[in-house]
Amino acid sequence: MPRRPTRFLTRFGLGLPFVLAVMALAFGAGTYLGGHFLVPPGQGLAAPAEAMGYGLLAALIALVIATFAAMKMPVKALGLLAMAGLLVCLALATSLTLAMRKAETEREAQIRNLQTPRTSTQAVEPACASPGSDTPNDETSPCSDD
Repeated sequence: MPRRPTRFLTRFGLGLPFVLAVMALAFGAGTYLGGHFLVPPGQGLAAPAEAMGYGLLAALIALVIATFAAMKMPVKALGLLAMAGLLVCLALATSLTLAMRKAETEREAQIRNLQTPRTSTQAVEPACASPGSDTPNDETSPCSDD
């Protein structure tokens, strides 16, 4: 029995999520690995840009490899890998969202725990002048003449 020819739209519809998922994973992995192992310390504000550059390079390489793999792969395997890739991307997005929410609540808790500045209008007791200074001591002064 001859096989039904696969349609271009079916392969494209399954290949696009597969390629995008592979690119997203490669971008994340490239950024992480580039930031931890390839960016030297002391780069300041240039370090995140360099790390993202490594992520972009990894995503471009993954684009080429995943495109060729999607063209040669059977449609059934392509569909399974597309679903698996999308689920992994969804899991990564969920964990990133939870980590950002946790960091935000910790930051808000730190801000709430900071002491408020002193806004009291009470008079502060003046410091007494040292002996031999040219400030006169009068009877209303809280400093004693010992």
